[in-house]
Amino acid sequence: MPIVRIEDSRPRSRAERQAVIKCIFDGLKSVFGVSDEELQARYQVLDPDGFFPPGVGAVNYMQLEIAVFAGRKAETKKKLYEFLAQNLSALLGVAPESILILLVEHPMENWGMRGGRLGSEIDFGYCVNV
Repeated sequence: MPIVRIEDSRPRSRAERQAVIKCIFDGLKSVFGVSDEELQARYQVLDPDGFFPPGVGAVNYMQLEIAVFAGRKAETKKKLYEFLAQNLSALLGVAPESILILLVEHPMENWGMRGGRLGSEIDFGYCVNV
């Protein structure tokens, strides 16, 4: 049940924002094996005067925070990071170093959903331990 928050340092067209979200969802589906029904995203463009990215400058900096169920292996996470950095870099014409990905993992029992059920009680149709 990935929940994605995208923080961008520059405004983009609706088509560009949709392409960014699609790219992230494609990575989550192909690398983590999640289903379309479980994906959600928020896209936020930050005011340059109130946004101070590390070292690379605010012109093309993007930060992704992805909340997921805990349990994936380091190698799998690395594949997701590489997929996102390479594909978003190519899509937006920015350096891969200007994209930060923060994976926030929560135990499945810390997710209350679908009418107050524990995430650990729900069959999502995909394995987390990949």
